Formats: sequence, C-alpha cells, structure tokens
Amino acid sequence: MNNWLTTPMYLGSLSAESPVALAASAARMPASLGNWLARLRLLYGVPFNYLVPDSRLLPMESVRFFYIDRNFTDRLVDGALSVGKTTTREYAQAQATHGALRDKVDEEERVLRPQLRKDAHVKRIIAPQTADLTGLLLRSRAVSGWPGMEIKAYRGTQEGEPGGTPLKLLRMDRLAPDVMLCIFEGVPSRVDVEEPREGIQFGVDMPGAGADGVAVPTAAMPSGFQLKLRKVKGNLAGQLAGSTAADPDVPATTLSVPVRRSNRRVLHIGLLRERLQQKLAASSDSDAHPGTLSSGELALEMFQFPFQQRFEADGDRSYAVTSQYIDAVLQVAVIAQPLKLEEVHQLFRIDE
Repeated sequence: MNNWLTTPMYLGSLSAESPVALAASAARMPASLGNWLARLRLLYGVPFNYLVPDSRLLPMESVRFFYIDRNFTDRLVDGALSVGKTTTREYAQAQATHGALRDKVDEEERVLRPQLRKDAHVKRIIAPQTADLTGLLLRSRAVSGWPGMEIKAYRGTQEGEPGGTPLKLLRMDRLAPDVMLCIFEGVPSRVDVEEPREGIQFGVDMPGAGADGVAVPTAAMPSGFQLKLRKVKGNLAGQLAGSTAADPDVPATTLSVPVRRSNRRVLHIGLLRERLQQKLAASSDSDAHPGTLSSGELALEMFQFPFQQRFEADGDRSYAVTSQYIDAVLQVAVIAQPLKLEEVHQLFRIDE
C-alpha cells in the first residue's frame, strides 16, 4: 500500500529532476552496457538479411551507399532496454533519462572502433550535435583478394582535387569473404577505396578498358597498355622523365607496352626492355639516359603504387567513379645494381 501511495510522488520527482541529475544517472550506466548499446547502434549483431533482404540488391562487383536512419537504431536500443521495463515506475525512469542515455551512447559509438582495435589512447569527443551516419556496402573480389584494403571518406572536397576533411570511420568489417561494410560519421563527398599500402608492385597502366575490364587497343597503343618513363639517375631518380625540383608536375612521356602474340595479357619483357632503353636514350632528360638498362632500372620503370577506386559526389546525390593509381612521388637514392661475386660471398658468408 505504501508503494502504491508513493508512486505519484516518485513520478513527480522524476519529472522535476534536473538535467544534471539525469545525466549523472545515465553516467552510472556500466561501461559494458554502453559498449553493447553502441554496437547495436553500429549494426553489430544485426542479421545481414535485415540490411540486404535480397541478394539482387547487392550484386557481385557493386557498391551501395546509404544513410543510417537514427529512428531505426534508436528503436534497437529501446528494444534492448525494454527488457528491464515492467512497471510504470521503470517506464517513467527510462523516459526521464532517455536524452542523457542517448548522449552517452552517442559518445560510446565514436570510441567503439578504437576500443575494439585496442588503441592505447582513446580520445573521447563529445559533439554538440550527433552527425548523420552514412556508409557503404561493397561486394567484390577485391575484398577477399586484398584483406588489408583501405577505405577513406572525405567531406568538402572539390571534384578531381585532393584535400577535404577526413570523416571518422566508425566501423569497417568484412561481413563475408567478399562483402565489406563501412560506417562513417558524416556525409562524404568523396570515398577512396585503395589497395593496401604495405608494399609496392610491378605493373603497367591501362588508360582505357572495356565493359569486361579488358584493355582496349588503339592505333598509338596496340596492346592497350602503356608505361610512364622515369628518371633512372640523379637526385630526382624515380620521378617522371623531364621533371625538375622546381617543376615536378610535367606531362608524362609514355611508351606503348608490347605483349605476346599468343596471349595479349602477357607482357613481352625482352622487347619491353629494348624499347624502354631506346625511348629513354632518345629523351631530352639527361637523367633518363641509362646506357644499358639494368634489371634494377627496369624495376624502377615498372614500379606501381597501390590502385585506387574513387567515388566522388557530383552534386546531384550520385557518385562519379574514377580508377587510378595513387599519385605519389617515387624517390630513389640508389638504383640497385647486380651484385658482384665477392659481394654475394660476403652477403651469404660463403667460404671458397
């Protein structure tokens, strides 16, 4: 009877409680509970068929950009917290502390990824207003082929230009061997999907490709592949032939890459070396004259940086797609030369 009589008083005290007191009540929420609710907000544990109900919505070799509806994720949190609501008093308590609790979960979702990555220093950022959450779903062989793939989002970029403000990456997970999910804090104007930067590779450029991804031959480029010439000596070795310290951005001198007659997807390395040597010798850049092209200099000419797929907003809520190699400057102090016999013996400690 006493409980029944004091209920109106208790409910009145809740409504009259100050925002500071309510925030303090939310702050007493266990850290493990805040972490779990933040996971719900970022769709951890949500069945994939709730996100993509039909596989035709995410066909192979496709990407889908999306907004996250806060109403949907807030209802997820409400549903989880409803387990402890059985009486009028508990419902009133939940309603009174809802705003402070939501702010607490907003804070937790911003630091969840660093916590999962076990970063030593987790910086908590309390924003005055919760930003829109956006993301992408990528289904491609590139996801399984490049486990270390990097995905970065930017805001305030100019089309075709570098720069912009990086957006915070709240979640990046492989949901399946070929499906990647990313969630960003904010609405990006550009998203870059890049191969991992752990190393470099040999390759050639393919300026144009057909719908099937195969190189398209032209009169000037019969194989469909080309190579940009680089300096092979001097302080600027590795940069484009013709460039200088004062003018690093020069039009690239290109060479059509020869391929095998029996298989147009196999490079003719011997003929490529000969043509490279001739083209470099004919260049007006003295630092591009190799004499006899060594294996180290051939490797320098064929270095390629990680490949990048760029999705860029064009102002009408759609994205333009650009494929390119990352525009980085390769600077080489010394070109590797074949080792002499005595150097091999010293390296491997071979006693004659």
